[in-house]
Amino acid sequence: MNPRTSILIRTKDEAKDIDKTLALVTDQTLKPDEIVVVDSGSTDGTIDIVKQRADVKLITMRPEDFTFGRSLNLGFTATQAEIVIALSAHAFPCDRDWLRHLVEPFDDPRVAGVYGKQAPHLDAYPPVEREYRSFYGDQPRVQANPQNPDERTFSNANAAIRRQCWEKHPFDEALSGCEDVEWASAMLMLGHTILYVPDAAVYHSHNEPLSQVYRRTYRETLALQTLYAQDMGLRDACKRWCHAVVADWHFILQQKKDLYWLLRSPLYRLVWVYGYLRPSLPAALWKPFYKHWKRGQLGSKEVGNL
Repeated sequence: MNPRTSILIRTKDEAKDIDKTLALVTDQTLKPDEIVVVDSGSTDGTIDIVKQRADVKLITMRPEDFTFGRSLNLGFTATQAEIVIALSAHAFPCDRDWLRHLVEPFDDPRVAGVYGKQAPHLDAYPPVEREYRSFYGDQPRVQANPQNPDERTFSNANAAIRRQCWEKHPFDEALSGCEDVEWASAMLMLGHTILYVPDAAVYHSHNEPLSQVYRRTYRETLALQTLYAQDMGLRDACKRWCHAVVADWHFILQQKKDLYWLLRSPLYRLVWVYGYLRPSLPAALWKPFYKHWKRGQLGSKEVGNL
């Protein structure tokens, strides 16, 4: 099988990395048939860099119109390729066989999407490095059960998508994030499979300021609430913070990272978990007391019925 492939890259202020990314994706053993860049309002010279490449199709959209799903759908409509590869503008393929590893599994007609490993950059913050290492392992996975949340995993930072499957179910343009998870879930419900292929690896991670860490987890949680009506209680948030900090400390000591992170990790994780908790506030503050009161009321009724 030699399907036509298109690499779809979303950009906004990616002048620092976009030239390197474009060079790496064109230097593959399996050559892409086209490259599409969807820019949502760059002001740092990204557009000028992209325009210097005659082999790249540039599409622009207004920043106020941007959502992750809308920019992806816009890019998909600009190509007729059978397989479309969604790639972050600052995700660098680890080797020249990256694209081949992403595309080969589509010989199986049941496969709707393939996503690859994301290895943290060498300068990744220790908490970030730990998360990427634990989430993106070295074992391939076949995901086919829509009832299992772990099998609805997908990431448009490094993924290949069968066009026919996208046509059945485009990305949700209303979501604030997690459009990839929603799409993967829909594919599993339709009887397709999603594959995780660690050999299709890229270097990709974010050393974000705390404000951006909060915005990212808050945005993701809003989307998950829309999809699955998920809420986080105060107790769950405290447990999540504690577990993350302890895991960070263990990783920092085991990997001999800068001990400064033993002090910074608790603050980093506090902001991180607040983003997950914020959409459930203020209900998350009074629900534990309400549940305790409710149990007390039920206990009183049982005693009264004796």
